[in-house]
Amino acid sequence: MAETHTPYSSLKKLLSLLNGFVAVSGIILLGLGIGGKCGGTSLTSVLGLSTAYLLHVGFLCLVMGCITILLGCAGWYGAAKESRGMLLFCILSMIIVLIVEVTAATVVLLFFPIVRDVALEHSFVTLRKNYRGYNEPDDYSTQWNLVMEKGLSKYFFSSL
Repeated sequence: MAETHTPYSSLKKLLSLLNGFVAVSGIILLGLGIGGKCGGTSLTSVLGLSTAYLLHVGFLCLVMGCITILLGCAGWYGAAKESRGMLLFCILSMIIVLIVEVTAATVVLLFFPIVRDVALEHSFVTLRKNYRGYNEPDDYSTQWNLVMEKGLSKYFFSSL
């Protein structure tokens, strides 16, 4: 027997698809968080211990990824079972997450010039302190020379 196609069945499929995208974006955030946590030790070894606060971004990505995955699965379950309460919970939770993200983005963009200046000054101080010369065998000088010889784009994208 063929399934009847009503506007509600199309909406149900659309909600399932959109919640699938939400869950996949949560998985991507989770992967970024794991990558940030694993690669953070090399960042602090090059830039010094004062950049350890950047490792908290990895925790943030892990937490937001888990929350996004849970919201995507709950929304999919609510769409599949046609549960109004579950769908209302998912919509309200996503609205709260959206408000928090917009607020955080506004704060970041507001303080971006200040943070950029502080980060550049810190990078210059670290470079002056750790760079020993062109033919020195230490890790910091070798990495800096490699960046200066190849350029930033060739250094970061050489493995692609």
